Amino acid sequence: MPDRMPLSPSTNELEQVRYALDQAAIVAITDAVGRISDVNQKFCEISQYSRQELIGQDHRMLNSGFHPPEFIRDLWETITRGDIWRGEFRNRAKDGSLYWVDTTIVPFLNADAKPWQYMAIRYDITERKQSEERLYEHAALMKLGEMAAVVAHEVRNPLAGLRSGMQLLTMAFPEAAEGRQLLADMIGRLDSLNAVVSDLLTFARVRELSLLPVNAREFLQDLVASLRLDPAMKTVHFEVVGDRDLTMLADLNELRVVFMNLLLNAAQAMNHCGRIFVQVTSETEWLRIVVSDYGPGIPAHRRERIFEPFFTTKHRGTGLGLPTARRIVEAHGGTLAVGDGPNGGTAMSVTLRQAEPGVPLDQSGGRRPIWLRDDGSLVRAPKGQHGTMRAPEHVLGDAPHE
Repeated sequence: MPDRMPLSPSTNELEQVRYALDQAAIVAITDAVGRISDVNQKFCEISQYSRQELIGQDHRMLNSGFHPPEFIRDLWETITRGDIWRGEFRNRAKDGSLYWVDTTIVPFLNADAKPWQYMAIRYDITERKQSEERLYEHAALMKLGEMAAVVAHEVRNPLAGLRSGMQLLTMAFPEAAEGRQLLADMIGRLDSLNAVVSDLLTFARVRELSLLPVNAREFLQDLVASLRLDPAMKTVHFEVVGDRDLTMLADLNELRVVFMNLLLNAAQAMNHCGRIFVQVTSETEWLRIVVSDYGPGIPAHRRERIFEPFFTTKHRGTGLGLPTARRIVEAHGGTLAVGDGPNGGTAMSVTLRQAEPGVPLDQSGGRRPIWLRDDGSLVRAPKGQHGTMRAPEHVLGDAPHE
């Protein structure tokens, strides 16, 4: 290693300040037009780009598309006139994941008071933003639950009365009468409206989970068998593969909602004609189930929105299917994510906790539910106890990240 020139006290002090800054913050330096001239290790770690990939580029390579043009324009107008800019950015890492940073950009001015370079100092605030989002969603769900209860009382009950009345009127018309068909159409519209109300109630409901060990492959094969009874599924070929002994901790009724939704979406994406491939694999303490179709896939710009309530690309639908599925999976302590399937299709990946081997049976011959403690640990219910325990506020642990 070559000898280094002894540093003057002032230079040594600056290096120490830079070293301290590098340990605490994400730092980047750019020239006057925004080209990156230097980054520290923390910048590389969070962005997942190497220094060689970053030097000479600008920050547009990290653009997540979240911020409007006016936001970027205000930033540049602020720093080019020599003022310090402060704000929060959502960026996209090399692998496509999103992260948030609290950012301060400081202009370095020349003798003419014009910026000749900029230093951006950032701090990772992803966890804070995620916590804020969860709090916001919780508050929104509370309001939605209140509204859903009103809707159920004020709308659903009258709908049932209207439907019964129309069914009676239908009997008064001859088989081929035009009025009979009109009434059938009206009943169909009422059923669609009732389905919307049901979706809203399902989404807003606080989930009570009773977790039992469930054989994953048998569970999925039972679902597929029921779907095959639907005439619309005659040209859909289902294939379920994986270890026959893999067991997951699950509330059967809730997970039926999840996988019925994923399988129906996959069939609809292929216009009910094609192959749906369901694979079950083991990942240490976790079990992964991937539902893949051979449809056209989901464009990248829509993937971020498919889990938003009421977002839908279908002519009919509430946009609550996938948000409800994700809520249920997260209540189990797992994850639900979208990815690329075979031949450009879509792959929906679900992770759930595996059941411990050799689960004992209770005296009635059934399996005893597994409850979730507030500290995130698991505890088997007392013998003879089959009650449930509220799950959204109780997590199983850190599920594998996508």
